[in-house]
Amino acid sequence: MISKYDPKKDGPLDRFIKLTDAARILDYAHYHSVVKMIKNGQLTAYLLPHVIRRRVLLSEVIKLKELKKNKHSDVSVSKRSRGRPSKY
Repeated sequence: MISKYDPKKDGPLDRFIKLTDAARILDYAHYHSVVKMIKNGQLTAYLLPHVIRRRVLLSEVIKLKELKKNKHSDVSVSKRSRGRPSKY
């Protein structure tokens, strides 16, 4: 989802960062993962005046990273059986 920044709706100005910087913060190898998150609606992309490329808010990226970190810490490790699974 791409929207323009509206100070009344979006609140005080936060720092806009590039998609590649967001990918680095989220520990992704490439910015395409961030593009997929924008298409899925997990992140909001903004178009700034006189800037061609999309940007995301740093605060949204940090919130998403914290959610990702909490999600992985809650998962308990289950014991797997040994060997290869059978086809049938």
